[in-house]
Amino acid sequence: MNSRAIRAKCHLPANGFSGVWTSYLDSLLNCFQAKAAIRDACLRFPGSLFTFSLLGQWVVLAKEKEHVRELYNAPEDVLSMESAAEELLQLRHIVGPLFSDELYHIPVIRTKLNLNLEDILPPLLDEINSAFPDIIESQISEGDWASIKVLPAFSRIICRATNRILVGDSLCRSDEYCKLANGFTNDVLSVGPVLKFLLPKFLRPLAGMAYRSMFKHQKRMEKLLTPLIEDRRRLRQSSASDMPNDMLSWLMETSPSYEGYSVESLSMRMLNVNFVALHTTTKTFTHAVYYLASQPQYIPILRQEVGQQLDPDDLTTWTKEALGRCVKLDSFLKETLRLKGLGAIWMPRLAVSDFDFSDGTHIPSGYYVAAAATAVHEDETLYESAHEFNGLRFASMRQESTASDGPENGKNWQYRMTSNSESYLAFGGGRHLCPGRFFASIEMKCLMAYLVLHYNLKMLEDGVRPPDEWFGPTSNPARNGKGR
Repeated sequence: MNSRAIRAKCHLPANGFSGVWTSYLDSLLNCFQAKAAIRDACLRFPGSLFTFSLLGQWVVLAKEKEHVRELYNAPEDVLSMESAAEELLQLRHIVGPLFSDELYHIPVIRTKLNLNLEDILPPLLDEINSAFPDIIESQISEGDWASIKVLPAFSRIICRATNRILVGDSLCRSDEYCKLANGFTNDVLSVGPVLKFLLPKFLRPLAGMAYRSMFKHQKRMEKLLTPLIEDRRRLRQSSASDMPNDMLSWLMETSPSYEGYSVESLSMRMLNVNFVALHTTTKTFTHAVYYLASQPQYIPILRQEVGQQLDPDDLTTWTKEALGRCVKLDSFLKETLRLKGLGAIWMPRLAVSDFDFSDGTHIPSGYYVAAAATAVHEDETLYESAHEFNGLRFASMRQESTASDGPENGKNWQYRMTSNSESYLAFGGGRHLCPGRFFASIEMKCLMAYLVLHYNLKMLEDGVRPPDEWFGPTSNPARNGKGR
């Protein structure tokens, strides 16, 4: 913490100690109790923004609907998500200025990916149908139960399924490629905060160069992608009509003219698309599997619904519309996201200029503002029995809404997995509402539908869900949790 941060918090209530040196102790304690400390602060300061101490800095947290709405609707040139992400993860040093300065892959996700959801469903399902036997059934003897590490197994399945849509079947099944894609995601999330909080600014560029030189993520991706990119170039030059309909082709179509879809640029884009695609999907789906295995009463419920809408023996007949009719499946995944997001703090923004909330709270330039996500999602005034997992919670809400106002009423959308509101922050909000949420929703529904149609599962210790792993405000599903 520095003197500017101490001055900034003077006009706002703060959790824990308020002194310059004691606040350092508080930030260290919050490395191990952030979720509980944020919940307690929300109870102590109802209706108010408050400051929360993290390692090396203070952040202003919002919980009330009005504050959350103003936070995610604030202009990017005032409260910036991109600047916050770049600073918190030290992206300019970790991945280099090429990625930080040009983000054209984000509009590609928002437009090309979402417009092609129906077309990419068959290859997605084909890869799921191939990956499950390769990764799960290879560990199971016929007729027996087998112990499987959930996170590693589904990390591989999700990486393959996702990259079937990003680069096609030739690379998505490469162990070297999948290790690189998953490794890049994990390395950025672990190394970036280290640079941010443990190194002075003048050392960060040097540390970033050392990191890039040591891990060589981009060079390794260039080596793997070069043959594929050269094939795509030949297809483009020959005006062939059979250009693959995947992310690599879309990036080549939309790359800025000055980059000329260079191997260097496309490799960096592909790493970063993997970063945004794999991280949240893998963790969310792992949480969902833990819930399903520890509460197996949901298996026949989901299996019955999915079996009525989808043919378990012919995945080529599955459609986006049929998946959309799996209301209980949608509810199960949405409830997982409500209780098991990425952490206690979400939607971080960096004030690049002064900002005033409507209640008069002034945020000086240079400070972070974010939403107290777990406090919102576990608020008893918003959700009945908010701390308990109810896989059919949103299906019941949708049913009640339909019964009272009809199936086409405008309220039903808010109970769907891909919705957002001030009380449901899983996909963010405002102009930075997650552009890939529709693909993530379809992918997780396909994975869960396939899982319940073809497998039984339970935890090694019946009914016991492995505890989440927390550090500071960030949570992860248990890395070594096993199911069978």
